Amino acid sequence: MNWTFPAGRLFGISLRVHWILPISIAIYYAQAVSRSGIWGLEWMTVTTLIYLVSVLIHELAHCWMAIGLGGHAEQIVLWPLGGLSFVHHSGAPRDQIKVSVVGPLADLLIAAAAAGILLLTHAPWSWDYLNPFGEWWPYPLTTAQGFVLHALKLNLIIGLFQLCVPAYPLDGGQMLVAWLTLRYGRQRAAVVNSFIAFPIGGALAVWGFAIGDFFLGLIGVWVLFEAYQIRQLARWGDLDAHPAFAQTPEFDYMPDREKPRRKGWLARWRERRHERARAREAQGAAALREEVDAILDKVSRVGLGGLTAHEKRILDEASKRSRGEP
Repeated sequence: MNWTFPAGRLFGISLRVHWILPISIAIYYAQAVSRSGIWGLEWMTVTTLIYLVSVLIHELAHCWMAIGLGGHAEQIVLWPLGGLSFVHHSGAPRDQIKVSVVGPLADLLIAAAAAGILLLTHAPWSWDYLNPFGEWWPYPLTTAQGFVLHALKLNLIIGLFQLCVPAYPLDGGQMLVAWLTLRYGRQRAAVVNSFIAFPIGGALAVWGFAIGDFFLGLIGVWVLFEAYQIRQLARWGDLDAHPAFAQTPEFDYMPDREKPRRKGWLARWRERRHERARAREAQGAAALREEVDAILDKVSRVGLGGLTAHEKRILDEASKRSRGEP
């Protein structure tokens, strides 16, 4: 991939790093040292490691879910806005929802584990630990507990942001696109996604740049770009060119195919009654054939004169059925 360099393999999955990531980290390091000296450098180092490990676990969760669904994972790319996992699976919207949701759930699981560590180490508990917008170091914690608190808040922010913001390419947006595709077909899904993502991307960009969070602003710009791209491809009838729709099987997204409605209770009851009637009729026909075979065997041995009146009626009934008479 252009603008990336290899960083080894992790659980058999190729790991690459975008060249802007180390530059961004270096800029943040310089800012931290200028503000807080060596102490800022220490905290920046730990926070960076927590962030990178959390992003890796998040992306590995996507990869493992895709592999568990019968697909495969090609590579993970780390870049300033997080991580990108390149996976392939059936493309069915239900599978895409599973692949998308497991990443944020992994973040929330890490946050829960960090909260458990704080409790086990007898840290003075505060519900503000779970407030991602609260202070990150106003508590009587040891240095190690402070690092754990950073892991808790950082993963809580990543997990909730990815899960709750319904704008592609964030995980919440990918789940929304998959659900809309499953419900309405991919053409309408693309249009609705763009309608939702444009204001969200604009709000993230404006808010991020306004508060000085450069990367949040870039995420907003990224959302706007993807929304514009999907809308244009939908207009051109070329959604296959976008990764959100390229893998989707045809039978799952045909826009001109009406989704079959769920049958009502009365219709299902009538259907079951007809099925039981057909089963009883088939059982009766099988029993009649057995009786006819037995009677014909008797005729071959003793002749027609040896048949009883009941046996003759059975033969007459079988003869009428074979001719289609009532």
